[in-house]
Amino acid sequence: MEYITHDLLQLKEEAKLISYTAIPEWVECSLARAPFVVVRRSVHRDRLIPVGIRGERRNQRFGAFLSEHAIKQATRPEDLTSLFQNGYSRKIPAISALEEVAVILKDFVWGPTGSVGFELASGAEVVTTTSDLDVLIRLSSYLSIEQAKMILSKLKRCPVSVDVQVETEKGAFSLAEYAKGEETLLLRTVYGPTLIKSNQLV
Repeated sequence: MEYITHDLLQLKEEAKLISYTAIPEWVECSLARAPFVVVRRSVHRDRLIPVGIRGERRNQRFGAFLSEHAIKQATRPEDLTSLFQNGYSRKIPAISALEEVAVILKDFVWGPTGSVGFELASGAEVVTTTSDLDVLIRLSSYLSIEQAKMILSKLKRCPVSVDVQVETEKGAFSLAEYAKGEETLLLRTVYGPTLIKSNQLV
């Protein structure tokens, strides 16, 4: 299986992180509570998967690598939409907003990322009452500036702030930035961010 950015990976009990720097003490505690990591947007080294570990605090984020043999199960953000549609309804604004977002993005392949995606995948209650909702759209065809603006205008009616990243084969970009219609656009790739011409996304 190919592991791509934003995939949520459940670790086997014997899984070991691989890091070229010292691993913070909080990482072990975090993985003991919820043995899940997120695939980072980075180059895969020596057949190792770049992953990110989240702690309880916002500033607790750590990047490491993982062998695919350490993975028990992988879940894509778009696979998570069925969970809240089938009854996961913890009364937190960012989670409740998923139903409204589902209607707005019904014509796209999409899914929650960030803390909401992590909670849906792991069951760990990491979403707070002040959490925003991060989602991705997996783009397979042309998206016009007008479509982007329309999506954003509808999302503004949601009870929480919704940040949308658009994933393409070339990399990812912010829907809000794209909707501005500027000539250049910041594209996030596995090699780092780069500026491209907006019409190169077509």
